[in-house]
Amino acid sequence: MDVMEPNGRKELVALLVNMAYCEEDQLGYDPTIRLYEDGDVKEIDVYDQESRKTHTYQCIEPIMLATRNFGRHTRCFLCVDCRDKSGEKKVVVKDAWAYATRKGDGNNTVDVRDEVVIMRKIRDKLAGNKELEGKYATLVHGGVVRIIKGDIVEEDNTDTAFGMLLPPSLSSEKREFRAHRRIAMTPDCIPLQNVDHVDQLIVAAADIMNVHTAIAKTCNILHRDISVNSMLITKLPENKVRGALIDFDCAKDISKVDCKTQPERTGTYPYMSINNLLMSNVKRTQLDDWESLIYVLCWLGTTGVNPADEERYDRAERREINKWQGTEPEDVATSKRDKLSTADLFVSDILAKFLKLPGYSRLRALVGMLYMKIFFNESYSSFFHGTITKAKPLLDEEEHSDEETSSPDLPVDQADEQDEDIRNPFKRRADYAEDIADDLLKVLLKEREKALGRIRNRYEKEMEAPF
Repeated sequence: MDVMEPNGRKELVALLVNMAYCEEDQLGYDPTIRLYEDGDVKEIDVYDQESRKTHTYQCIEPIMLATRNFGRHTRCFLCVDCRDKSGEKKVVVKDAWAYATRKGDGNNTVDVRDEVVIMRKIRDKLAGNKELEGKYATLVHGGVVRIIKGDIVEEDNTDTAFGMLLPPSLSSEKREFRAHRRIAMTPDCIPLQNVDHVDQLIVAAADIMNVHTAIAKTCNILHRDISVNSMLITKLPENKVRGALIDFDCAKDISKVDCKTQPERTGTYPYMSINNLLMSNVKRTQLDDWESLIYVLCWLGTTGVNPADEERYDRAERREINKWQGTEPEDVATSKRDKLSTADLFVSDILAKFLKLPGYSRLRALVGMLYMKIFFNESYSSFFHGTITKAKPLLDEEEHSDEETSSPDLPVDQADEQDEDIRNPFKRRADYAEDIADDLLKVLLKEREKALGRIRNRYEKEMEAPF
């Protein structure tokens, strides 16, 4: 509108008048969150799609606030159910605009990205497993936010939010679709980098990957976003900790979806697996998340496992690992593929840059063992090794000898793959992912027991020390 023209001024006045008559949700306010006069959050409504009831929670304090206006815009609040007079049963309420599958598009009748459905399956399948209690985000209530306008109830998503602003020429298949979900969950945890030392980090990582394995095997669910942000801890008596796996935004139920036929990029660049970064058509497996764990431990080993250690790192030592923060996924993948291609390179350019502080040598040794189990596992043929795709030598038929063409160390059912033009170690490892993941977990759980022993000894010495 041009306010220099009479018609433009008329349109401006009409706009202001119409805005004055708008409902709060039309102005961008969320009627399902109520604020105090100073702007702090007072109450949050959580619609539960299982019971089809709304539960109101009183906010105690914000845990995480969205720092930008784009993306998932995730916020988390520590809350208590308004019906709980004792105020002791605390929950974390997560509010996010996550990617969703638009129901009714093509053959889509179920949202395979629905974090609430994923969490409900995990909760129900792992119910009663005392060993895993408190080690994963457990659903209490959750669903897509409902906006009530008189007698009309709408799901809050990008289609209903933008409404008539969307151009008719833009088909639903071309529009990004996000659903506004709100989830109440337990337990109440703190960020991973609140550990006091490396041994606590090892214990937390083992707890998290133990529950990760249980979720994959029992629930057929891949997490697909192992990162510093999805790994939390709970402080326990006697200087112990418990790790917890959260954030199932990117998780998929592989009993319903073929991860091989849906290559996509999920997660945070510094922690993404090479396959993930390249959007490879190699099927996603547990090994992608184990690879992400290696990157998490490398990052913390180089920059510090907590703020106190972080102040003591040498910025020059971060030169190589900083490339994992690049803006182009292909460049990040190239850097990782290069540094992980041989054990010598991985040691000299990554492990050697770990902080020279107490405990970090143990973390360096652990990461080295995990790396070798994934990328140079001696139980498998050398065709499984490394990160570089190998081209088959182009030889004339008469130049082949029986010795050259046979590979007795190949696993069963792999002989037919000797005729492939490309030797892809990622593809070969994916076929044996569960066995390799079991080996990795054994290594991590063994190191967990050692770390617990050191934590116990440290605590006993502290108790014996004079005040």
